[in-house]
Amino acid sequence: MLSVKNPEIAFVGWNPFQLLHVRSLIEALPGACFILEKRKDYASQFDADLLADPDVPVLIWPQSKMRQLDGMFDIIVCQTPFTGIQHFQNTKIAMIQYGYAKEPHNYGAWRSLADLNLVYGRFAADKIKHFSPVEVIGNPRYDSWQDDGFQAAARKKFERIIDNNRRTVLYAPTWGYLSSVDEYLHVVYELSKKYNVLVKMHHNTELLEPSRRDRMDLARVSHFGANDSLLELLAVSDLLISDYSGAIFDSIFCRKPVVLLDIDIQQKVGNKIDEYSLEYARRSELGCLVSKPSELFSAVSKTLNDSAIALTKVEELRAELFNDSPDATKRASDALTALASGAYIPNQIHSYIRNAMLELYSSKEELARAKRKAKRQQGQG
Repeated sequence: MLSVKNPEIAFVGWNPFQLLHVRSLIEALPGACFILEKRKDYASQFDADLLADPDVPVLIWPQSKMRQLDGMFDIIVCQTPFTGIQHFQNTKIAMIQYGYAKEPHNYGAWRSLADLNLVYGRFAADKIKHFSPVEVIGNPRYDSWQDDGFQAAARKKFERIIDNNRRTVLYAPTWGYLSSVDEYLHVVYELSKKYNVLVKMHHNTELLEPSRRDRMDLARVSHFGANDSLLELLAVSDLLISDYSGAIFDSIFCRKPVVLLDIDIQQKVGNKIDEYSLEYARRSELGCLVSKPSELFSAVSKTLNDSAIALTKVEELRAELFNDSPDATKRASDALTALASGAYIPNQIHSYIRNAMLELYSSKEELARAKRKAKRQQGQG
């Protein structure tokens, strides 16, 4: 096996959430960088300070030229497939888990495009091992949570907006048709009569849902966006309110009790969420359920009063979901170095699934090209 001590590694993404997710890992890997795949005008959503951090170099790269990166790095790490991934032959692909929600997507066959999947715990490993080699590393982003100074620094950062005589609740909904914003946002705001209320919208709401974004009452409670750290907000919060968002599982890791807002999703189970998804199948284990807006105030009060009971209830699931021992960043770094050295070999079934996915992605690319050509010809006619 070839030994590669310091492989050239790049991380790929196109929104601030993806950069924040791997930022600590980039800092820990000598020479690593983040490649911002330029999709539409998404680059404008990044804070200038985030893009100018000398410890986390960011290269803005045209979407149409992504395949030119093949061979420029030993490994490219992504959360989900990037443009042209099916053409990469000289650079190994690693995928890093980004959350636990929405299993139909999260555990899709696209995982087979990776030479290695890095996951949070044995629950995800059992799902993804059918598609590619898997390594359980934990979540490198959580290493900071276990740093003694992290939570104190977060409290200092937000001290101007936190009334220490009140409890603090954080609302972090998902986006799209599973979002609770339309039905519950007004009652979340009403909580500010008794609590400090922090609102962190999903990064895709900022990018893709202007009507929801414009409904935010910025003067009423404290709002945060894609460039803000969810972990820092959890550090100053006593409770999370969510719906079907991956923030549920961040809160579970951080041992913050959860209140879950239900919406009518019986007709929506399918592409994003199904009967296997944790936030649906094991919903009652995750937190206190709220079926209508009028129940929210009492649910928050009850959960805060009984937080120890709520956390005990979810502890067994937490152990399934996360390797929470320190140094996830080092475990990730070691796994990537091993990948560059040829340590992970796909098995027979992995190879069959991957070949099928490569054919699918190539066919989709050809179809998209044909549609663009037909549209141009139609315009010329």
